Amino acid sequence: MNAVNRLLLTAAVALSPATHRADRREQWLADVRDARALDLSPTALAFGALTTALFHRRAGHRSSWGSTMSAAPLSVRRSTHTIPTIPVLLVVAVGSFLAASVGIGLMQRYNGVGATLPMFALLAIGLAVVPGLAVATCVLLATGAPLRRRALGAVVVLAVTAVWLAVVTGLVSLPVSPWLLLGLVAAAWAAVWLVVRGRPGWTWSLLLLPVVASLLVSPLSNAVWETSAAYSLKSTLSCALQLVPFLVALVAVGIAGRFSTDAPARFGEHGEALVDRTA
Repeated sequence: MNAVNRLLLTAAVALSPATHRADRREQWLADVRDARALDLSPTALAFGALTTALFHRRAGHRSSWGSTMSAAPLSVRRSTHTIPTIPVLLVVAVGSFLAASVGIGLMQRYNGVGATLPMFALLAIGLAVVPGLAVATCVLLATGAPLRRRALGAVVVLAVTAVWLAVVTGLVSLPVSPWLLLGLVAAAWAAVWLVVRGRPGWTWSLLLLPVVASLLVSPLSNAVWETSAAYSLKSTLSCALQLVPFLVALVAVGIAGRFSTDAPARFGEHGEALVDRTA
C-alpha cells in the first residue's frame, strides 16, 4: 500500500465514530490491499473510505461497498449504494468557485487597500486552485486508464491551473481576453479528461462548447456592470458568470461519455461501478 492510500485510510479511520474505528481500520485495509484483485483502483477505494467517514459518521458499518468487497467482482459492481467520489469533488469545485466569487464581490470596497491583499490571494486560490486540484483528483480516479496516463493528465490540469492562477493574480499577462482564457482553461481540462478516458476523436469537437459559452457570456457580464445595482453585487454576479464555461465543459464531457461507442457499461455489460467515479 502506497503512502497516499495509507494517509487517506488513516484520515478515514480518524473521522469514524470511536466505536467503529477498529473494525473499519481492519476492513478498509483489507479492501484496499485486495482492490487490484477485483480490478479496482486502491486509491479510489481509499478516497471512498474517506467520503464514507465524512458523510456516514452515524452508520454502524463502513458502507455497503465495504461489506461486499469479499464478493465476486460482478456482484460488487451491482451494488445499489455507491459513493459518488467524482461528483462530490465537482460539487466542491463549483462551491469553491461560487464562494470565492461572493468573497471577491464583498471585498471590492477594500480594493487597493494593502492590508487586504492576503484575503484577495486567498480568494484567488478558491477561484482557481481548489477547482484545479479537484479536477486533477478526478483525473487520477478515472477508471479504464493506466496510472501513468492518469498521472500525466493530472499534471497537465495542474499546469493549466497554475497559468490561470498567474493570470488571475496579475503575475502573467497573456494576449487573450479574460473571458476567452476561461473558455480555454475549461476546454483544456475537458480535453485532459477525454484523453484519459480514451474517448473517440469526434468528441474533440465538443471542446468548442466551453469556448463559445465564454464568448457568449461576456456581453452578459458587461450588461451586469451597466446596471444600477451595488458595486459589490455587480462584481459578485460577474465573477459567478465565469463559472458558465466550466459547467458547459462538464456537459460536453457528459455528452462524450454517454454517446461514446467505447462505453459498454451503459448497456449493462459490466454492471455498476463499486465507487461511482463517472462524470
